[in-house]
Amino acid sequence: MGLKMSICIPTWEQHGFGLKFLTKLLESIYTQTFNDYEIIISDHSKNNDIQNYVERLPKVRYFKYNENYGNGVCNTNNALIYAQGEIIKIMFQDDFLYSEHTLQKIESCFKNNNINWLVTACNHTTNEMDFYRPFYPSWNKNLVYGVNTISSPSVLSFLKKDTIKFDDKLVMLMDVDFYYQLFLKYGEPFYLQEILVTNRIHEFQISTQYDKDINDEISYIKMKYNI
Repeated sequence: MGLKMSICIPTWEQHGFGLKFLTKLLESIYTQTFNDYEIIISDHSKNNDIQNYVERLPKVRYFKYNENYGNGVCNTNNALIYAQGEIIKIMFQDDFLYSEHTLQKIESCFKNNNINWLVTACNHTTNEMDFYRPFYPSWNKNLVYGVNTISSPSVLSFLKKDTIKFDDKLVMLMDVDFYYQLFLKYGEPFYLQEILVTNRIHEFQISTQYDKDINDEISYIKMKYNI
């Protein structure tokens, strides 16, 4: 008996590229060899472009999220609320699945190993044709301070039994904080060291738009965990 997967995708206009990026992501999902999944879309868009596109697609459960506009962390957490599968797979809308076997390999790892969360290897692209900078995840003691040797949440999957949420007071460190929460509860993740996800590099990434002092987030992390 297999495990159902919820693919949680927070979406927004993304400066006019949101629908284009999401279309590529959904194409990479629909070609998967593993089919027991649902797609949860929490849409922060001020227009209806994404809603009009996905409402005719199979396996999609669409939710408009009109609160906390501009806070992508809250939008991600909203997607998690509606997940019904045993496995939750996070995907950011500008990333996509690199292999048609990505979901199958993730599900097999959960089914055949006593694990609670896993991360996969990934690569990067700017044009969906050329792939570079392969990245293989590992843990390090300074990860929670932003030394991210795991990569973005698009490489992450975890069991739904967790009630952990992304901290909406964080932006740049929202991912490593979530990893650290899982680490405190379960220890290190299962490392699936195959390139199964592609992170898209583009001019409108959160990291390029961030204009605050990341040391403020580091100070918050230290206070939060008393470390």
